[in-house]
Amino acid sequence: MLFQLDLFLRIFLSVICGSIIGYERAQRLKAAGIRTHILVAAASALFIIISKYGFNDILNAHDIILDPSRIAAQVVSGISFIGAGTILIKNQSIDGLTTAAGLWITSGVGMALGAGLYFIGVITTILIVMIQYFLRKNHLYQMFIKKETIRFYIKANYSNHVKQDIDNILKQHDVSDITFSINRIEQGTIYLNVTGKAISKKYNSNLFIETLFKLTDISAVIKQ
Repeated sequence: MLFQLDLFLRIFLSVICGSIIGYERAQRLKAAGIRTHILVAAASALFIIISKYGFNDILNAHDIILDPSRIAAQVVSGISFIGAGTILIKNQSIDGLTTAAGLWITSGVGMALGAGLYFIGVITTILIVMIQYFLRKNHLYQMFIKKETIRFYIKANYSNHVKQDIDNILKQHDVSDITFSINRIEQGTIYLNVTGKAISKKYNSNLFIETLFKLTDISAVIKQ
């Protein structure tokens, strides 16, 4: 009975570790989130347990020698099919490779915990989360390049494309994290509050305002 509880503990730890890794991916709105990582980790742990202990009755009864790594080898290759499902190709760019690699190593965590290597499994989980969080592109970029928040109040003629035109100009000036909030719309005029983040060394508010006024729909720009 205690042995069975120990095996269940391995699967339970795999669920916890998988959820921790998946949480970071879910926060980034990736295809594979918490549930996917939990299932991958728990399934890998279960397969390892089956591979190690599932055939003990046959071995004892018939003195048969089996390779306990045979199922583990299939897990490593089989997880590739799930990882491939998270990779998307759009506009000649590839998205999802990190998530796919994360699923792959999450299966390794599950296998380690299923094999009873608790310390390795838990420490690897912590390491994966740190890598996923701290080494992502946007985080590193903001760590080494100082950004400032910019705010503008814009008055423009209302049209279906005015927000898109403003957004394009913001992006041309390397402004990120852009948000629009409509203050009000009256008599064909829209009043917008626009915020974003710009690189301090590159951002020039006067040049930005001049560029905005090149849009025929813009009638007023106030820096806040």
